[in-house]
Amino acid sequence: MIKKFTVIGAGTMGHGIAELAAIAGYDVWVNDISDEILLNARNKIAWSLSKLKKQEALERIHFTTNQEEALKDTDFMVEAVIEDIKVKSQVFNKASKLVSETAVLASNTSSIPISEIAKAVDRQERVIGMHFFNPPVLMPLVEIIRGEKTSEETVRIALDVAKNMGKETILINKDIPGFLVTRIMFRVNEVGCWLLDNKMAEVKDIDYTAIQVLQFPMGVFLLQDYVGLDVSYLIQKALIERGFEVYYCKSFEQKYNSKEFGMKSGKGFYTYKGKIIEPTLENAKLVDPALLVSSAINESYRLIRLRIVSKEDVGKGCKLGLNWPKTPEEYLKEFGLSTIIRNLKMLYESTGLPHFIPDEELTRSYS
Repeated sequence: MIKKFTVIGAGTMGHGIAELAAIAGYDVWVNDISDEILLNARNKIAWSLSKLKKQEALERIHFTTNQEEALKDTDFMVEAVIEDIKVKSQVFNKASKLVSETAVLASNTSSIPISEIAKAVDRQERVIGMHFFNPPVLMPLVEIIRGEKTSEETVRIALDVAKNMGKETILINKDIPGFLVTRIMFRVNEVGCWLLDNKMAEVKDIDYTAIQVLQFPMGVFLLQDYVGLDVSYLIQKALIERGFEVYYCKSFEQKYNSKEFGMKSGKGFYTYKGKIIEPTLENAKLVDPALLVSSAINESYRLIRLRIVSKEDVGKGCKLGLNWPKTPEEYLKEFGLSTIIRNLKMLYESTGLPHFIPDEELTRSYS
């Protein structure tokens, strides 16, 4: 039984997860490094709960800058700090010494392997990944990720918690960087960046095609502006450091170094004045929509072949985690195998990156 639920990190993801936990009826403790951050989190939670007409849930949330107090005897922890293994390891190491004997220790990481994080604790069987999506209160999906030593009981408890929060889940069976949804997203990003870097298209052309033809709600670059280009850059960096082969998006690095983080800073690939904009797509030109999803389709079939995730969960992840109207398989049927393979071979010949080689599962499934 979960009597105490702790969230470490009160940023966008952390305060959203805390709100979900309180709505689900848990007694929630939220920790961050300053009273200012916690007050901001409390105000955002209060505003959201008022919109949901669930104001009473706020009474179940406790805010503290004392991490030991937040972790002491807790039964379930979700870590939602920055995407930095050193910071995450410090949180998990401290948690392992303070939480209850049966506590589950979950990370909201979107890219770092759970087994790597679990090295910071003695009992690695109780460490698991619970990747929520932004904004957590509205997005219906949670990725549940097994570490190498995660126990079946830990998986069961995490699935139950997600269900109590009203979430759909997908299960990642093998611990790899980026899991499912982040890997698929970066496969689309890399093609967009390749087009941009090679001056084959402008940002507005790529987003126009993604929104109008593929029907991605926020395109490619507009979505990254919303996620935060600092977040996207650090995730890309973390993935590459852990062996994820990807076309390096120079634009992300340039925006990061210029502190143009997207919506949060007022400027990214687009310019903002306090809210999400409808991108100015006047005179935008169509790019090949099949090209934009070719690498993502290939990645999805690779993950299925390696039994990291089921075909059903691939579709579920893309629809509920990325808000795609179609699954990779459905896009493949729409554009045709020959078109996708032709695009992949073109990308491989241009970049020399082996992950663009058509996966055997892709060619076998539609041969």
